[in-house]
Amino acid sequence: MDEFREAYEGRRVLVTGGLGFLGGNLAVALAGLGARVSVLDAMIPLYGGNLFNIEPVRESIDVSIADVRDAEAVRKAVRGCEIVFHIAAQTSHVDSMTDPFTDIDMNCRGTIVLLEAVRAESPGALVVYAGTRGQYGAVASPPAGEDTPFHPTDVYSADKAAGEAYAFVYRRAFGLRACSLRISNAYGPRHQMKHSRYGILNWFVRLALDGRTIRVFGDGSQLRDYHYVDDVTRAFLLAGSRPEAEGQAFNLGGPSPVRFLDMVREVIRAAGSGSWETAPWPEERKAIEVGDFAADWSRIRAALGWEPRVPLRDGLARTVEFYRKYRDRYWTG
Repeated sequence: MDEFREAYEGRRVLVTGGLGFLGGNLAVALAGLGARVSVLDAMIPLYGGNLFNIEPVRESIDVSIADVRDAEAVRKAVRGCEIVFHIAAQTSHVDSMTDPFTDIDMNCRGTIVLLEAVRAESPGALVVYAGTRGQYGAVASPPAGEDTPFHPTDVYSADKAAGEAYAFVYRRAFGLRACSLRISNAYGPRHQMKHSRYGILNWFVRLALDGRTIRVFGDGSQLRDYHYVDDVTRAFLLAGSRPEAEGQAFNLGGPSPVRFLDMVREVIRAAGSGSWETAPWPEERKAIEVGDFAADWSRIRAALGWEPRVPLRDGLARTVEFYRKYRDRYWTG
């Protein structure tokens, strides 16, 4: 990551959701580059916030335990910032269907609160929005390019699409600087490991390390692309430092699509334990399943030089090593 030192050293940067999975990894990288890092995280139970996620650089990061929907707290947090990485979100597809109003409140209203705060307190700051591949929903002919129409299958994905749209509305209407990364299936260290509601691959790592059985719904033939969290972090750093990113939405994706069942087998191989079995689709998951999905990330490669560098097998090996070392920090508490 030293290639980014000149771009970030001494700069004031805010990461919302900065004690979670993507935010924690990004905050650690930014602090290591010499940035003046603040994080804002509500530490909502079960959402994945964990102070241990920034343990290596804890003394050099300013931490605010506050909700992105708290306008006063957010205005204070963004004041004087040059770059804002907006990652805080409700991220469960299933939960968004059973409790849509919380999803709307956090992912839509929370994003507006942030944009209003930046407009009032740091109008020259760049907002890098964390979008999702879920915005596309079911795609007839993968891979999905950035111009592929959105057909989200759940409230979370629709709200994330709205959040991205708000960022670009503020850019057009008020001159706010903004860009978006549409992140696919990210995995790796610092993900919450207490339940299966966010990040299924990461949950499978826990099941395998515990010697338990992984349930594969249907026949496991659907294609997915998976990308290691260090590749996502590098994309954030590029988007926050390169003028070519402004006003753009970029797909992120894995090195190549993988069959779901093959991913499960790789997880078991990396852990050296665990097993798998097939099971019928639960109705609540079947209703929002999108089938095959892969992202076309050629636009970000052409504009910013990003491409996924970590193959699935290598990324899983690193992930397993991390959780074996820090199991007590993620399994309980």
